[in-house]
Amino acid sequence: MRRITYDELIYETPVQEPERTNEDLPPPPAFYGQTKAKAALEHALKAETHAYLTGPSGTQKKETLLAYLGPVAATRPTPPDLLYLPVSEREVMGLVLPNGEGPRFVREVEAFLCEAEPLQTLFREAAFLEEKRRIEGQYRARQEALLLELEQEAATHGFTLHRTEDGFRLEGQDESALPELEARLEETVLAYLDLANQAERAVDELRRRWAERYLEPKRRALTARYPAAERYLDHLYALMVRAVVEDRLPESWEAVKPNLLIHHRPGGGAPVVFEPVPTLSRLVGRIEHTVEEGVLTTHAGLIRPGALHRANGGFLVLEAAEVLKHPHSWDALKRALKNGQVAIEEPGEEERVRTLGLDPEPLPVRVQVFLVGPVHVFDLLESLDEEFRELFRFRVEFDPYLDANEETVRAVAGLLAERGLKPFTLGAVARLVDEGKRWVERIDKTDARVNELLALAREAAALADGTVDRAAVEAAIQARHARVDLAERFYFDGLKQGTWLIETEGTRVGQVNGLVVIEGFHGEYGRPVRITARAAPGRDGVVSIERETNLSGPVFNKAVLTLAGYLRGQYAEVGAISATISLVFEQQYDEIEGDSAGLAELLAVLSAIGQVPLRQDLAVTGAVDQYGRVLPVGSVARKIEGFFHACRVQGLSGRQGVVFPKANAQNLTLEREVLEAVREGRFHLYAVAHVDEAIELLSGLRPTGYRGFHEQVRAVLERFHALENGSEESRSSDT
Repeated sequence: MRRITYDELIYETPVQEPERTNEDLPPPPAFYGQTKAKAALEHALKAETHAYLTGPSGTQKKETLLAYLGPVAATRPTPPDLLYLPVSEREVMGLVLPNGEGPRFVREVEAFLCEAEPLQTLFREAAFLEEKRRIEGQYRARQEALLLELEQEAATHGFTLHRTEDGFRLEGQDESALPELEARLEETVLAYLDLANQAERAVDELRRRWAERYLEPKRRALTARYPAAERYLDHLYALMVRAVVEDRLPESWEAVKPNLLIHHRPGGGAPVVFEPVPTLSRLVGRIEHTVEEGVLTTHAGLIRPGALHRANGGFLVLEAAEVLKHPHSWDALKRALKNGQVAIEEPGEEERVRTLGLDPEPLPVRVQVFLVGPVHVFDLLESLDEEFRELFRFRVEFDPYLDANEETVRAVAGLLAERGLKPFTLGAVARLVDEGKRWVERIDKTDARVNELLALAREAAALADGTVDRAAVEAAIQARHARVDLAERFYFDGLKQGTWLIETEGTRVGQVNGLVVIEGFHGEYGRPVRITARAAPGRDGVVSIERETNLSGPVFNKAVLTLAGYLRGQYAEVGAISATISLVFEQQYDEIEGDSAGLAELLAVLSAIGQVPLRQDLAVTGAVDQYGRVLPVGSVARKIEGFFHACRVQGLSGRQGVVFPKANAQNLTLEREVLEAVREGRFHLYAVAHVDEAIELLSGLRPTGYRGFHEQVRAVLERFHALENGSEESRSSDT
């Protein structure tokens, strides 16, 4: 057993210039204090594999990653341009061009499309018109020959052929020859119209030859510069020639122009993309539509890129929980990473009949994905998804703690300056770091949840008129506690009024002040709980009333069974434990979980068996194993504070204190009021490593030896054993 001194409890972080402000301090480097996480990330970058970043919420994993990737990406090659090109009414081909060539290709195609306009002028030139007149003249002459032949034949029968607005008409007197002549007229008219159609087709062919003669060299030149786009350029060339031949140029060529999906500034390095809402369409892209005269239409120019397109050649950062939240996104992401290409998908496309529309082919992508999320999501994916294990082989885990030293104080001070908060003194920042120690209950570490430190800093800045000093931070801490301490105040008010029966002086048999923690909005607070035990001869061993009434969790139940194991081992020479010991947490009506009351429960049980009174001015916390070793527990500082406040309410006697596990000495980040009470000798802390040390403190007896604590317990157990065995023998003889 060791009594803790005031000097051992001081945990303030020293700074050399506490009054200096942070205005000229630089922000901390990315991954400050996260050496292992940084090493894992660098390894993943070298291996060019995907990674999952995890750690406590609030450690700014995403922000740190993005800040780190920025300079890394700037040194990488700028990725190529991605384009979509329509090659039919439905098909859209993908095109990958070296960086910078995409915009030039678009400009050259647009210039090529503009060449359709000059052709209209070309068709008004003398050479074209002369050739057109010659062709039309040839067919007109053949038409006239047909009519002349019919006129001559009609004249032999006394008929005359007349041309009218409605066509041709025969006039004559010989009715007998009329049927034959009308048949000949019909044949001649059909032949006449056929020649007119032939003439029109011949002129169209002339226009086609002239158009091809003009456009073909330009198409060949484009194809030579962009051979990968040959299929698209051939399609474009055919559309242009057809439009010219039919003399139906569209008002706009927008529907057939190239869609420059992705282009990065030359020399700008690789992209770093964070997609906050990774729906399927925002991840793999989408096809937009317009409504024209009530009809839904689309074209290649309305294809929009997704985050995977934008991150091609670089890095994509996603929040794991958000990806899993949106249907189809996770499967689409895995497909893209496995296949190295992105296909634009519609939600639920596999389950329904696909409507006619564009069919863009997948585009090749090469991207390194970083998922950011909690540990439980990683564990879930790793256990249930084999593809996740194959794709995300690196786990980058953030440490929940930062070293609590002046370097960290300066790092946090620089971060506050970077975020644009009011000036802070280094002493004020040190107080923030010390409060972080209380959050994690480590005297040598502070909380790595930078977001929580920033939140408290903003609250302190709101209370300060100018520069934020240590007093402003202290006021913000007290104000935060006052906002959420209603339940705590109600409890201690009830303690003062006698509603809660807690004794902080004197001695009791079978009763120990245990300590529990109650979780609140901003952390947790501790309070004492009266643990009582009653023992009598029997066969049931230790009976936990909480366990019997389903008011306990599995870890609590395990701790109770551990007590039974200790009793069997410690008093093995007695034989089977012939006792029934009821154990209960008095005035506790909610479910209890955890093993931190194991030591207090064991002391209450031993006191009840041996009828040895225990001090009520000492509270006890700590787990215990079957050999009586005292094990560390969580929230030990909050528990100590809870008992201190209870003693203050009922009156500090100068003898009160808390017995806690020796291994928890590094966790005593106690509030100032408790520290002052320890310094003044009004409150005491005792670190123990074995149950025997706690027995000596609470009972005042030696654990072993003549009339020692264990000897008294053993004597009672032997008496219980004799009584139980006597009962068995009596029942046997009666039988």
